[in-house]
Amino acid sequence: MLTARQIIERLQLEPLTIEGGFFRETYRSTQRLRAIALPPEYSGERNVSTAIYYLLAPDTFSVIHRVRSDEVFHFYAGDPVEMLQLWPEGDGRIVTIGNDLAAGREPQAVVPAGVWQGCRLMRGGEWALMGCTVAPGFDYADYTSGHRAKLLAEYPNFAEVIAALTAG
Repeated sequence: MLTARQIIERLQLEPLTIEGGFFRETYRSTQRLRAIALPPEYSGERNVSTAIYYLLAPDTFSVIHRVRSDEVFHFYAGDPVEMLQLWPEGDGRIVTIGNDLAAGREPQAVVPAGVWQGCRLMRGGEWALMGCTVAPGFDYADYTSGHRAKLLAEYPNFAEVIAALTAG
């Protein structure tokens, strides 16, 4: 089995400093949506869709964040991932992304626009390789990092995971 370092090198992944983990954009649609065709919270036009490779290793995690677009995570290989999703109305859930269907894992996870999300390898995991497709396409202007104290106040039932997926 390959190591995380070998996968990073083979797929030419780079650190995703804003969020954690490693990534490489693999697709950015050349077609664009005009700002007038998008909801008013978008600050301008966007590519129709984007896609990335995304790798988590034991010393990385995806910090809790939200984006203005829908995201679909695709599990490719490695160990299962625990994804926290926190919904605007105060509900939340933990989704386990992986390829062991018999164990209740899902090979895809959908994160609707505006839902807080973060993920980490399940305990003991060595690496997970996923993909993420975003539509309308990802733009850094649409990204917001979560703040621990505010999230803990709004979602106390998920305190342990929120603490693990946010900076102090």
